[in-house]
Amino acid sequence: MFQIIQLQQERETIENTAEMHRKKVKESFDKKVKKDVFAVGDIVLRGGGWKDEKGKHGKFDNLWIGPFTVIKILGNNTFVLQNLNGEEIAGPVNGRFLKYFHTYWGTEDHCTYSLYISFALNKTPAQ
Repeated sequence: MFQIIQLQQERETIENTAEMHRKKVKESFDKKVKKDVFAVGDIVLRGGGWKDEKGKHGKFDNLWIGPFTVIKILGNNTFVLQNLNGEEIAGPVNGRFLKYFHTYWGTEDHCTYSLYISFALNKTPAQ
């Protein structure tokens, strides 16, 4: 009977030690993770080029697809996107596959952005 009690106590101490180790590993991992917070209306790029087989893309090929607009936040870092034509992209997208689309290329920020959008939509820029 004494051996059973001693065995149970050893199991509990091992479980506690393992749980403490798991918490330490989680904390050290979470320190390094940077979570982007996207809001409705943000313009983002969606990753997808790295899903191709190795060697199928060149060194300078673009691995990001887009730009897209965030139209809905489903929670748990999941988003619904639409392209610039207003068509919704099939299925939700995990936030780890998104990054902000930076539009500041020159001194006239909004001008270059509107030129890019009109180019993406195959329209002539507003005069």
